[in-house]
Amino acid sequence: MKPPDFWKTYLALAVAAGLGAYIYFVESKKEEKPEKPKEKVLALDKAKVKELTLAGAGKEEVKLVKDGTSWRMTAPQAAPADSQESESVLSSLEGLEIDEVVTEAPGKLSDFGLDPPKSRVAVAQQGAPAQEVLFGNKTPDEGSVYAKQPSKPRVFTVPAYSAAVFDKKPFDLRDRDLLHVSRDAVRTLEVSGPDGGYALARDERGEWGFTAPLATRAGRWSVDGLLGNLETLRMESVAAEDATDPKPYGLDKPVRTVRLGLADGHTKTLEIGAATGEKKHYAREGGRGLVAVIPDQVLDTLAKGKDDLRAKRLLEVSSFDVEGFDVEAGGVKKAYGRSSSKDKDGADVSKWKRVKPDGKDLDTTKVQDALFLVGGVEVQEFVDKPAGPETYGLDRPVLKVTIREKDKPEASFEVGEKGGTYYARRAGDQAVLKLDATKASDLVKKFGEL
Repeated sequence: MKPPDFWKTYLALAVAAGLGAYIYFVESKKEEKPEKPKEKVLALDKAKVKELTLAGAGKEEVKLVKDGTSWRMTAPQAAPADSQESESVLSSLEGLEIDEVVTEAPGKLSDFGLDPPKSRVAVAQQGAPAQEVLFGNKTPDEGSVYAKQPSKPRVFTVPAYSAAVFDKKPFDLRDRDLLHVSRDAVRTLEVSGPDGGYALARDERGEWGFTAPLATRAGRWSVDGLLGNLETLRMESVAAEDATDPKPYGLDKPVRTVRLGLADGHTKTLEIGAATGEKKHYAREGGRGLVAVIPDQVLDTLAKGKDDLRAKRLLEVSSFDVEGFDVEAGGVKKAYGRSSSKDKDGADVSKWKRVKPDGKDLDTTKVQDALFLVGGVEVQEFVDKPAGPETYGLDRPVLKVTIREKDKPEASFEVGEKGGTYYARRAGDQAVLKLDATKASDLVKKFGEL
């Protein structure tokens, strides 16, 4: 009787296991072997670079010089440079790597588009010789660009997207910020134009208000939006580096002029002149010869006039920052105060009390609802040249409220009613406000119930 062939099965399994172990060992060794790092094109420490030059065939040479922590352009004209863009180009140059060495001894450099080169980049860094790299044609698959250093014969390739970073025009690298102003530094704002002018100022609360043609509140977010447009205003092109005659650009009689008073006492002025077409206008900073072309975004905002910047709510109030308020309605004066305590979990809990006349605890939700509604009442119409207070029921207001917020001066308003129409007047505000009747009526009711 022939014995079972179990031993053949065991042998096959043993061979398979050994083969698997061998493959795993070989492959794991491959994975453990570190990949050889690519060679950098230039030995560069960007912190030590003092000069950067970019040039392309048929293009003006651009030369940048580092001045402290910022950059300035010295060619093709003297102008401030965009430091962020300059540093970005330098970082790309510092990290530029060789993909593949094509030849150590090229025959004709013109075969690679390197005689003459399509573009070149040169750097001078402190304590080291100047370095340069030349860029030629793209490879047949257009994924790479031929390149070389003038001091070495070899030709190599670099990624095409890396080489494209250095293809810059002078305007690409110059500082395009027209005003160099931070919105947080602005304390006053004056605008003049064909439909008249207006002026605003920021108070100690950080709130904006008109100072001309009348004293009235401005909308915080509307003014901030305009200042944001001025802060981020960039030149789209330069019409003249140093114009001696403003007339060709319509700047002898600007269509809009904006004056910004800054916290440090200095003033910045923007003058907007004639249209260039394609929704663009000439503009300049007052006192400078440089005439720029800017998009019409700022001009469009300014053209809306002062009403676009007005506070369109009765009063901006942060109900959770209110520490106390006074109310007068129906000839009765009441005062309210908030106290805070910790609950069992250590969270802050607010509690409202009618301090005068009786010291009664109140429903916190009702108080918060009333305060929240103050900022929810819309202004339907502004009466800038009001008649006597009796015309609006403000000779005998149905409601007077004075609010005290944390770290802010107190603010107050009064509401009048005439023939079912509600009007209001803010303290220190020359305008009378016609209110949304439904919300104004609800406001009077909610404060009256406290």
